[in-house]
Amino acid sequence: YSRDDVHKLLGENGIIARKYFYPLTNCFGCYKDYEFFGGKGTPNAVYVAERILTLPLYADLDLNDVDRICDLILS
Repeated sequence: YSRDDVHKLLGENGIIARKYFYPLTNCFGCYKDYEFFGGKGTPNAVYVAERILTLPLYADLDLNDVDRICDLILS
């Protein structure tokens, strides 16, 4: 499954996850005319930005919610 598949699944189940480092700052339109930017000069950053997902993370996150999130991801 892709990061986007997991993001969609979690959202459909009321769990807010963030696509971290997305979009990359160097891919903003104001940088499109710079050869190094636009992702061309940073393929590793693009790779990570297309795959990383930040799961809910806060002090009051109940362990039952952690289990539910894990179960959804593993399903």
